Amino acid sequence: MSPAPDSDAGLAPIVAEVTVPVTPTEAFVGFTAQMGEWWDPMLTPDPATFSNIAIDPNGPVAMVHGDEEYVWGRVMEWDPIGRYTQEFWLGHPEDEASVLDVRFTEADAGGSHVRLVHSGWIPGTEEVRATYSTHWDDLLARYAAHVA
Repeated sequence: MSPAPDSDAGLAPIVAEVTVPVTPTEAFVGFTAQMGEWWDPMLTPDPATFSNIAIDPNGPVAMVHGDEEYVWGRVMEWDPIGRYTQEFWLGHPEDEASVLDVRFTEADAGGSHVRLVHSGWIPGTEEVRATYSTHWDDLLARYAAHVA
């Protein structure tokens, strides 16, 4: 992904895609309800104590570390038939939240196509954006292995 700014004030979205051998609804469940099982602990506040990711379909998204929760997002859309959207501020301030939009559709050859678009990057977040431009491919590979 190129970190070049687009014609607007913001930075270009990060796009990552993968095809998984399950239905779109199963792909959605694997991405959301099971996120803590495939998320890389190294991308958490404390890898040694990371135990889960808690997602409230009507509210916060949080890393779980023992008895502590670190909120890093808020669900904007929860549609088990094909779409998950959240505000995202892991690695940057909440008032600079970006948007994670994930679509789950039937793949032509069977299974599901998962398309992740991480947008809403503003000037000044280039360093964090550059980190995610490589991490999303790795995270989706972990996710695909988990749901396979």
